[in-house]
Amino acid sequence: HVPLFAHGEAKDVLIIGGGDGGLLREVLKHDSVAHCTQVEIDQAVIDMCVEYLPNHSAGAYDNPRANIVIDDGINYVKNCDRQFDVILSDSTDPIGPGEVLFTSPFYEGIKRCLKPGGIFAAQNGVSFMQQDEVTTTKKRLSPYFEDTHFYTAAVPTYVGGVMTFAWASDNTNARHQTVETLAARYTESGIKTRYYNPGVHAGCFGLPQYVVDAINNA
Repeated sequence: HVPLFAHGEAKDVLIIGGGDGGLLREVLKHDSVAHCTQVEIDQAVIDMCVEYLPNHSAGAYDNPRANIVIDDGINYVKNCDRQFDVILSDSTDPIGPGEVLFTSPFYEGIKRCLKPGGIFAAQNGVSFMQQDEVTTTKKRLSPYFEDTHFYTAAVPTYVGGVMTFAWASDNTNARHQTVETLAARYTESGIKTRYYNPGVHAGCFGLPQYVVDAINNA
């Protein structure tokens, strides 16, 4: 919701990963989104989550606005012939198959797939225990975008405090929307949330000092 409400007019969204369907479910709550393409490396992940964890996707995979592509995320962003307003990466940590989604070639592909003023956001680990993920992402992502930063959210199922999410855009104003603007967009959307609200959005870019120090000393 942070990148989508920050953008305000996202019509085409790309999700890399997220096979459980939870992110797709939330993206499709935004009526402004006309098309959402999800790239998942393994159809079995989707099938098993739909069967055994149906509330995660809550029917999102049957939504006509959803387009599911079975492919490696880095291969898709290197070769796709379209661009998106918002790109979201919901991957595992940078180990095994998910490792390529934290590399410079992946970020270069993200850059070519974003429309002017588009926003990229990605799961980036629990920074208290995984500071190297933050510093490495900052180094690799910064060369491609005017504005790179991180935001946070409390995710109780993860040990170690707040989770960080990478943020990148060439629109340097997108990260600085006023609470009033966000509140208007949130109210107009009619979306009901349990965690996100405009105040949380405005504050989530304020980082714990240990993250600030890690980035500055990288």
